[in-house]
Amino acid sequence: MQSILIQKKIFLIPILSLFSISSMAQQQVQTLRGVIIDQQSKNGIDYATVSISGTNLSTTTDSIGTFIIKEVPLGRIILSVSHVGYEPRQIQNVVVVAGKETVLEIEMLESLTSQMDEVVIVHKRKITSSQMATVSASEFNAEDTRRFAGSRNDVARMASNFAGVNSVNDGRNDIIIRGNSPLGLLWRLEGVDIPNPNHFGSLGLTGGPVGMLNNNVIGQSAFYTGAFPAQFGNATSGVFDVYLRKGNANKREFTAQVGFNGLELGAEGPFSKKSKASYLVNYRYSIPGLIKSLGVDVGTGAAVPAYQDISLKIDLPTKKAGQFTLFGMGGNSNIDFKGNLKDTINFYNDPYHNLYNKTKMGVAGIKHTYFYNNSTSSVFTLAATGSNVITRQDSLDVNQIPHKKYRENGSEWRYVASFVLNKKFSAKDRLTAGITADRLHFSYKDSIQDGQHGFIPVLQENNHTHLFRGYAQWQHRFNSRLTLNTGVYSQHLALNNNTSVDGRAGIRYTTGDNSALTFAYGGHSQMQALMTYFHETRIAGTNVQTNRELGFTKSQHLVAGWEQALKNNWKYKLEAYGQYLYDVPVEQRLTDWSVLNVGAGYGASLEDSLVNKGKGYNYGLELTVEKPFANGYYFLGTGSLFNSKYEGSNGVEHNTVFNGNYVVNALSGKEWAIGEMHTVAIDFKGTVAGGKRYTPIDEAASLIANDAVYIEDRSFELQSKPYLRMDIKLTYRMNNKKFMQEFFVDFQNVTNTKNMYSQWYDNRSGKIRTQNQLGFYPNFNYRIQF
Repeated sequence: MQSILIQKKIFLIPILSLFSISSMAQQQVQTLRGVIIDQQSKNGIDYATVSISGTNLSTTTDSIGTFIIKEVPLGRIILSVSHVGYEPRQIQNVVVVAGKETVLEIEMLESLTSQMDEVVIVHKRKITSSQMATVSASEFNAEDTRRFAGSRNDVARMASNFAGVNSVNDGRNDIIIRGNSPLGLLWRLEGVDIPNPNHFGSLGLTGGPVGMLNNNVIGQSAFYTGAFPAQFGNATSGVFDVYLRKGNANKREFTAQVGFNGLELGAEGPFSKKSKASYLVNYRYSIPGLIKSLGVDVGTGAAVPAYQDISLKIDLPTKKAGQFTLFGMGGNSNIDFKGNLKDTINFYNDPYHNLYNKTKMGVAGIKHTYFYNNSTSSVFTLAATGSNVITRQDSLDVNQIPHKKYRENGSEWRYVASFVLNKKFSAKDRLTAGITADRLHFSYKDSIQDGQHGFIPVLQENNHTHLFRGYAQWQHRFNSRLTLNTGVYSQHLALNNNTSVDGRAGIRYTTGDNSALTFAYGGHSQMQALMTYFHETRIAGTNVQTNRELGFTKSQHLVAGWEQALKNNWKYKLEAYGQYLYDVPVEQRLTDWSVLNVGAGYGASLEDSLVNKGKGYNYGLELTVEKPFANGYYFLGTGSLFNSKYEGSNGVEHNTVFNGNYVVNALSGKEWAIGEMHTVAIDFKGTVAGGKRYTPIDEAASLIANDAVYIEDRSFELQSKPYLRMDIKLTYRMNNKKFMQEFFVDFQNVTNTKNMYSQWYDNRSGKIRTQNQLGFYPNFNYRIQF
């Protein structure tokens, strides 16, 4: 109750003080600028007409496709774009605020017919034909990551609202797609595969408690949940293809932000008035004392998380040599958990251990984009990525004296070179092809306490290997209604000379009633988490790497869909899918263990002696009902029914740990403009999902063994009660002449529902205990742009 009162005070004080400022000033305006490009060739389109609906404001693009409209009224506008020979565009929900110019990049598709009907495409989550996706694709930008209640300005948590995504863990942002392990997800930044982009993230995993990708710098990006195009590989479930936006090349602008995610400072602008080169940089530092001083439970008990990160992008256009882009992201984090019997709100560590964790992650690269002519371009990229995790775990005896139990010091870094060629042959045909070479370096020093052999190494390796990848993707438009996407992807791992070749195909048919039918197939292959290959088995007194020859996990994915767009802005999408996974790593001895159940916890699996003999399958049905933001409100409803099964080496079928069976999300928001300066909004989110799967513990056997003994022939048979959560977010925005201020408070889990986090065996008391997730959690954020 005390934390609620504090939050109310924090929320009311800025609002009262800001409303005291007179709103009787003259109408506030801002500059809107951007570029119009051909969706297929990526070249600028000259003489395109750009206008703002409901006003007399309009302009035409110059020879390279850029445009500028000055004195645009603040608020949300609708932008219309037209050009002879191209399908018209109408972009809704463009936000114009004080303190920061609105900069857009808009793609237009060349028309195949002389008679062009108006094509209304919403600015968010349209099917990403620019990436040749046929099904299961959504676009998002920074505005989307801020809008939804409960998202915490986190890209991954925002995506958990999409159909097919199941995230019932308040403490982490793991992306579980259609019953798949989060290990099957691929993260990309500026076209480069990157390691886990989360603070406190483990090597080989894809999620964590705090996202490192800063939504203040995110540009138009895409999220794929199955049968994705051939340019994406080494993944079996989905892809996050994230791009950073360009800094404003005409005006210097600044951002400051403070909230539970930390203190942030950002800057962007041109290097000089004579140059079109621009920079964008954003730095964030956590404020540990702020969280604890407000008495808010974040699930870490007495421990206080500390982290910092930075994101940057520099664009250097030239007159004849193309465009050079430098990009980077990096951060570090640390936290110390001290075992304490009185610490009952910590679901990251039990009271009988001390746990110390430090992580680092970084990405840096340079990209060269060059147009050979109006229809042919290439992108050459050189990049380096790296991550490091240091973990110490000590067990505590009855006198609270620590004893070494586990030590981890793992590093993975890679050097990447890639070349992508894009060729538009005509309005009907487009080819994209690319090759990538990765030099993978790794250093592992992991040891664990073994009752029989003492403190022994389980992972000791310092070496490098190579991964080679290539793809080709062809798009053919038979006519304005029928489009075919086909492609092939291949990869080769030099470590054990493993090679795969996968085909992709998709077809989209648009009917005359603003609806479309889609069908896609995707074959996918994924190498194991790199450290998995080097786990050691002790044989005759010698440690042997028994996983080194593991092959790729493989998947066959089919998706069929139907979409309907209505004139009143409502949209409906229905997708049915089936996925078969095979060559899945399982143990040589007959057990229920499978890698398909790994990926949503802390630390990668330590299993050795694995073989590619497991399998699994997922199937389901997904519905999306959406009204994009228009007329002051929006609605998004998603529902998923699914089933996820697997077989271990013993051939017995079980639920996967991610088989929640269903998830339903309902999100809505309403915005009111008060005069010309003030805006207030309320956003709502409700989630109902199948509870967590878990394996029952044999309490009697555990008492004898003094450790948890699971009933393995009932693996993931039990399921907790349904996951229920309701979030409400209140936002206030004020536009002044020179700056914009925004404040929100996000009341998460307002009903304080006790959703189960885990069940574990307490060997000190001989009892099975249940740990719940976060209860009521208020989150606030203040942002100013000038």
